[in-house]
Amino acid sequence: MAQAMEGLEPAAMYRCAAPPRPAKCALLDSAAMRIFQPTLRMAAALAAFLAAPAQAEAPAASEALALRDLRPATLPAALAEIGQTVSVAEQDAARAKLVPKDNTYALHLEGCADGLCRFVQIRVCVPTKRATAETANQWNTTRTFVRAAAYPSGLYCLENSVYAADGQMTLAALRSAIDGLMVNAPDLWAEFGGK
Repeated sequence: MAQAMEGLEPAAMYRCAAPPRPAKCALLDSAAMRIFQPTLRMAAALAAFLAAPAQAEAPAASEALALRDLRPATLPAALAEIGQTVSVAEQDAARAKLVPKDNTYALHLEGCADGLCRFVQIRVCVPTKRATAETANQWNTTRTFVRAAAYPSGLYCLENSVYAADGQMTLAALRSAIDGLMVNAPDLWAEFGGK
């Protein structure tokens, strides 16, 4: 662009915007287009991307808007509405563990008081002696949505945690937490064995 502007004094550059356009303006136009063409292409690509329909299925209105209590007694029925069949496997006053029939994951409810829980952790584990804290740290530096943990008991787990201060959550948020974990589970199973 410096070559295109050579010989144009600053006032001449402003005169290029208004007709009649001097011949020197053609040089300025071609240099500017070479500079701004990649930017225009990126802007067009971004506009096309934003205009494209979303790939993810939108949750049903009842799933997206209705808050559900995080209670071990009522959560299995609520999860059944989104196709998740779970039952309470363990429970005490402060926590509960729910598992699906196929045992692919465990849903841990923590911080419970008067049956209402404020913390949900979805966990997928495989028993292995090969997993170490270093293995988990490597996973955690490359993936941010779920966390890996190696336990002294020989379990290597992927975990996704959600905090619900008021003890309520929409089914869409809970489904997203489960799906976010399960999308990563095949990597865990491939490396350490499992379902």
